[in-house]
Amino acid sequence: MRNTRFSPNFYYHIVDRGVDDKEVFLEHKDYLRFLVSLFVFNDEKLYPDHVSQFIQDPTELIKVYSVDQRRRLVDVIAFTLLPNHFHIFIKEKEKNVISRLMHRLCMGYTHYFNLKYHRKGVLWQGTFHAELIDEEAYFLHIVSYIHLNILDLYFFQWRNGMLGDWDEAKKKMQNYRWSSYAYYRHKKMLIPFIDLILERQDWFGDYFSRNEDFEKNLQLWSQRNLGNFL
Repeated sequence: MRNTRFSPNFYYHIVDRGVDDKEVFLEHKDYLRFLVSLFVFNDEKLYPDHVSQFIQDPTELIKVYSVDQRRRLVDVIAFTLLPNHFHIFIKEKEKNVISRLMHRLCMGYTHYFNLKYHRKGVLWQGTFHAELIDEEAYFLHIVSYIHLNILDLYFFQWRNGMLGDWDEAKKKMQNYRWSSYAYYRHKKMLIPFIDLILERQDWFGDYFSRNEDFEKNLQLWSQRNLGNFL
């Protein structure tokens, strides 16, 4: 059972894993489906039929939606999707909307996944984990940590502060599609509608006035021994 209580205008690090740590994203369209859902479901008005429509051509999202047409439930600040789990850093805008969004997101994706892969039953490992992030200085760590999770696919030793080749790690991160890293580092649109998903916070520019500052913070954080940090 999750003990975290959600409150408006507070920030949370959200994590959920596949049951028994099994993979929940098996191919390109699975990742895309999840991100389309993250955008469409993050709205006071719910149009679930639109998810299937946009998975065929996600660029249609840009034509159909504008900021003025939507009332976000949360601000999505950063994310990384990996084969067996995901990380999302979000800000709750109104009371209890995080739970509403995550229910839509996880249940909707489970329905899609089970139909596609001819399976039944639960997909996620129980209730999603949520950690309150209530100190601004810690925002920088969470943003860095979420993006550094990409390195689990290539350099698992980074978690022990033993990442040897930062230049190679940087290349892996900037070419990984299913993360917000490239958006913050290079303004590079690896996902065509990523600027519709993300909401940049005022404090981000205060700490990272240059793109190089963002990367420097990641490099410093990659040198820490994180142990079993989520």
